[in-house]
Amino acid sequence: MTEGIDNTLLERFEQEVWSKVPHLEGKDGESKVVNATPLVDITEDFKECAKTVFNLNLTDADLKVFGKFDSTLLTGSIKVRPAANIIHDAIVTGKLRSGQTVIEATSGNFGIALGLLSKLELNVIALVSRKLQEGVFEELRNVNIRTMDLDMDICPAPGMEGKQDLLVAKASAANIRSQLSNFGYDTAIFDKASSEIESLLASQDIINLAK
Repeated sequence: MTEGIDNTLLERFEQEVWSKVPHLEGKDGESKVVNATPLVDITEDFKECAKTVFNLNLTDADLKVFGKFDSTLLTGSIKVRPAANIIHDAIVTGKLRSGQTVIEATSGNFGIALGLLSKLELNVIALVSRKLQEGVFEELRNVNIRTMDLDMDICPAPGMEGKQDLLVAKASAANIRSQLSNFGYDTAIFDKASSEIESLLASQDIINLAK
């Protein structure tokens, strides 16, 4: 047993998630990749694409092209790599324990990857934009993630950061507070930080808002 760490949660995570995703493991001063992503020979497809799309004849070219099929990973996305590593670090440092709630801003795949936490009986709330495609909302629901809708872009285009009107930010803050209440959370903590939350919303700093 390691003091400060939820060892039961760590054991479940290692069995249900960590053992199934690519990650580094160290032993005797050396590191190796465990559960490496499959490499597939796509040389012929590459040559055909070069010929069809770019009118390049690579038939006799001495080359080999391999592709990493991250679609075979849990949740079907490369985003499961950072998600699994962040979760692992949070557990082994004692920051994440059973019964806690994780709040994360997402525009899709990373949030879906965090759905792995539902297997560990942890709650996940995703801060999302109403502009997301319905298919993304459906995927989030399928992995038991509750969504909190924001009236702004999660990932604003370059140059658009900080353009949110303060009055709109106040309305968005009130909307978030209402949704937290509907989820059954005590809004007292939110109320204490309301000014900071409105400021973050006004600058569209959704990443720090999630924190």
